[in-house]
Amino acid sequence: MKPRQWLFLLSLLFLFPVSPYAAQETSSVETKIKTLMLDPNTQSPIVVLETVTDKKLLPIWIDVPEARAIALELEHVTTPRPLTHDLIRNIIQGLGATLQRVMITDLRNNTYFAVLFLGFKGQDLQIDARPSDAIAVALRMKAPIYASTQVLAKAKSLPALSSETKEFHKKLGVQAQDLTVEVAALLDLSVQRGVLITDVAQGSVAMLAGIQRGDVITKANDQAIQSAHDLEAFLQSTKPQTRIKLEVIKKGKPTIIAIDLPS
Repeated sequence: MKPRQWLFLLSLLFLFPVSPYAAQETSSVETKIKTLMLDPNTQSPIVVLETVTDKKLLPIWIDVPEARAIALELEHVTTPRPLTHDLIRNIIQGLGATLQRVMITDLRNNTYFAVLFLGFKGQDLQIDARPSDAIAVALRMKAPIYASTQVLAKAKSLPALSSETKEFHKKLGVQAQDLTVEVAALLDLSVQRGVLITDVAQGSVAMLAGIQRGDVITKANDQAIQSAHDLEAFLQSTKPQTRIKLEVIKKGKPTIIAIDLPS
């Protein structure tokens, strides 16, 4: 093996020790990222995975830096210089290795565990990692994200939906939360007040109108919307089958979106 290949392996082992799951074959299912949100009680970021087949949710509480790394990739934001997960991707690609998949393997004592499955020069490597790091790297390398049946069986429940969120989902088909200064910094947004869309239901009036995850609602019918409470009050005061005009910040640019409220 050439010296630079040894250097690559050593760098990976330094960043991510060999997984204790390396000798195990674990039953797993593929997942997709459903949403990235803040816990309304603790304000900690949560990345929510959803199984492809049966739509079971796996919420994972993560730290702010990793949540920001995931959010930037989900929103296709390019940074001036490579961040840590960009660097890991560049090392893997530069030396001809592949990230075959990542797997969230277990939940023990409120700590989640994950493994990166790498292919390198005919070798299969399983590298221990935090789920947040594994997901951030997988997004950058377009690698599938799996969850073991073991961790799915232990999955925690999402925090209870607020009355505002239930109202949004009922009338618009979205989930949303207050855009605070902290959330704006996490997502690298210029606007700091409004309602952040965290998920959009398939086939909903919001999706058909063009609203997407990551959009920020700042006005409704020219009325300033600075919180989820403001948006809930507006929706409750608006009659069904009414066309409303929303001012939305989409990828940093203001956009007007018209929505016909359902009956």
